[in-house]
Amino acid sequence: SERCIRDSEYFEVVTGRRPAPPRAVVLTFDDGRSSVRTVGWPLMRRHGFKGVVFVVPGRTASRPGPLPATLDDVEAGRATLAGLLEREEGPDAFLTWEEMQQLQGTGLFDFQSHSLSHARVHVGPELVGFLEPSLRGGYGPLDVPLVAHQGRDLFAPEAPLGAPLLRFAPRLGEVRRFHEDGALTRACAEHVAEQGGERFFERPDWPAALRALAGRIPVTGRLESEDERVAAVRRELVEARALLEQRLGRPALDLCYPWHVAGPTARRLAREAGYRSAYCGKVRGVPITLPGGDPLRLARVGEDYVELLPGRGRGRLADILKAKLTRRLRAARAPRGGR
Repeated sequence: SERCIRDSEYFEVVTGRRPAPPRAVVLTFDDGRSSVRTVGWPLMRRHGFKGVVFVVPGRTASRPGPLPATLDDVEAGRATLAGLLEREEGPDAFLTWEEMQQLQGTGLFDFQSHSLSHARVHVGPELVGFLEPSLRGGYGPLDVPLVAHQGRDLFAPEAPLGAPLLRFAPRLGEVRRFHEDGALTRACAEHVAEQGGERFFERPDWPAALRALAGRIPVTGRLESEDERVAAVRRELVEARALLEQRLGRPALDLCYPWHVAGPTARRLAREAGYRSAYCGKVRGVPITLPGGDPLRLARVGEDYVELLPGRGRGRLADILKAKLTRRLRAARAPRGGR
């Protein structure tokens, strides 16, 4: 559809280099979920749509060989829908480099930066939870802060079960990371391993057991320096571009801030890193970014609006408002800097 324009075309519209087609839209997909290919690709092709996918290159795997089935295979009887959706809950819930290369070759998808690692980091010593098995699969790992263990920063699937999660916030926010000394992480990981690993979390009293252990081991550490913070934010932005361009062979010029969070440092460094545009969430006072707007602060329509569009799968207004209220209540109870 000529009304569905690419991110590069939208940049030209915002900067006044070309007019937008009537009722034009830009379709954006965050995180690089596997369903972009298995479900989204057949639908996009069927309707003539194009879109931009903001992916996390620092978390992207390479898996050579036959590619997973898609909705086309389901409709042809070669696969089941349950099998397609099962992937969404497992350890392989995101697009691989091979899948991105295939999708890019169709001409329907562009792949751009969602930062290098979509990271959250600890910002204080206050304990808020522990790494449990449910946080390792599906999209759970994106919500877990980096776990420092044995001199390395680990994502949830590689981090030890039971690792303490401290007060955290998005890496690209204006926050300084708290580097804990690691004593509590080691103690909790050893306790969980001794008690059966994943089986330990089948016990109804596992949270109380780990909190009792944490009560005996104070969390100490240090806040990173300002230079360390700036270097970490710059790495998230610069290395994401470099890795995308290396693996996909095309310029990576557009950015979407994880959780729509970006402090003044991240916004300045995004410009310095060579991004031509940066997508945010809802921008106060800007319902939609029109020609003459700031390409490094692009407003997007919220998913609540999309869920109300006509067609199969349309949500009821009452259900959407209930879900919104539930999310806000959860956010109020969670550490600052959440989604």
